[in-house]
This record gives sequence, C-alpha cells and structure tokens, in this order.
Amino acid sequence: MPQPKIQTRLCPHCANSITFDALTCPYCRADLLQSSEPEWPHKDDDWELPPSPVENGRLTVKSKAILILGLGVFALGVYLVGGNRERRDFGPILEQQQRSLEEKDATIKDLETQLATLRQEHQGTRSEIEDLKAKLQESSNDLAAVQKKLADTNREVETLAALRNSGTPRPVARSIEQPAPATSAGSLRGRGGVEPGTYESARTASVYEAPASSSKIVTQISKGTQLTVVRSVGDWVEIRSKHGNPPGYIRADDVAPISRSK
Repeated sequence: MPQPKIQTRLCPHCANSITFDALTCPYCRADLLQSSEPEWPHKDDDWELPPSPVENGRLTVKSKAILILGLGVFALGVYLVGGNRERRDFGPILEQQQRSLEEKDATIKDLETQLATLRQEHQGTRSEIEDLKAKLQESSNDLAAVQKKLADTNREVETLAALRNSGTPRPVARSIEQPAPATSAGSLRGRGGVEPGTYESARTASVYEAPASSSKIVTQISKGTQLTVVRSVGDWVEIRSKHGNPPGYIRADDVAPISRSK
C-alpha cells in the first residue's frame, strides 16, 4: 500500500524543511503563526550575484603607482628608524672598538721601532764578536808560536847543559836534540860521574826517552827500584831496569848505591 506523501515547506527563519501545517519550527523554535514568511528564491528563478567591489571600482594605473610609492616610503621610513636606533645602540661599542684598534696600532708601531733598534744593536754586537774572535784566534796563534819557541829553547838549554857538564865540545853539524856521546867507565871515574853498575832509585822519578827534561817520559819508577847504570851523560845516566821497565835516562841525583842492609 503506497504511503501518503507529506507536504513540506521551508522555515521562513532557518530555511529547514518542515511540515506544511507546523506551527513551530522544530529546528530554530520560531513561532510560525506570528512571523511573516519571507520570499525564498526558487531553484527555477534566474538570479545574479551582486558585482564584486573589485569590478565596481577597478584600480587605475595612477592609483597603483601611488600605492606602490606609499609602500616604498613606508618601508624606507621603517629602515631609517631602525638604522638610527641600531646606530644609537651600537655607537658606544663601535667607539670602544675604534679606541682599541688605535691602541693596538700604536703598540704595533712601538714594537716595530724597538725591533729596528734591536736589529741595529745586534748588528753592531755581531761585528764586535767577529772582531773579538779574530783577535782571539790571532792571540792563540801567537801563543802557540811562543810555546813552540819556548819548548825549542828549553831543549836547546838542556842539551847545552848536558854537553857542558860532560866536557865534550859541541859539534857543529850535530842537531841540538841529539844526545851527547857516551863516555867510558874510566872517564867517568876521572870526572866524578856515576860509574856503570847496579844502583837503586833514591826517590820516585821519571824516566825520559833522551837526556833532556823536555823529551818524552817513558815511565815512572818508585823509590828503591834496582837499576843498571850503563853510562853517564852530564847530569843524566842511562839506565836499564831489572824489572822489565823500558830503558831511558834519569837524572844522576835520582840514583844511589844499593844500601848494604838489602
């Protein structure tokens, strides 16, 4: 069985669909008897939207230019105001940094002046050091030459003394450092020299390679060492050790006869 079709209408206040005979709108609770019903447009009616404000009053080119110029002036003013404020805020800091830079610049200039002065002084000191080194080297060379001459003179004096004590005339062609010829046992007795034989050292003495104190020291002998005297050369005697020591020369005063208690 087909159901009956319910007639509806629109609420004049909220436009909701309500029954045709409704006295009160179930949606907005408005009284439908006392209010006047507005005329709602139907879907079949042709209606046009109201023109937009943009279409009613289109901006002209002049208006656009004025608007852009105003925006530019506004932005420039904001920039200037902000820049002045930042300059006022950072002014003391910038001044302090400027003073610090000036102080550092002055310090650098002062250090450069001191460095130049030190370089000049160092150059002068270096020249003086070079001169002192040259003088010291020259003095060392002179000292070495004097020491060499002194050693030659001492050897010559020792040799002359040995030759003079031995009574042998100095040969012309003989070198100064050449020892004097040995004398015989009979001449030793006649001149009061030390006779060949067995002796002992009277004290600790040095044994020389030649009859001169400037010659090379061969060894050292202690007191009481038995010695064999081979010959006498002036104030020196040539000895041979009975204990395996190398032969050489010692002064005649350093030998003595062997004591009988031994």
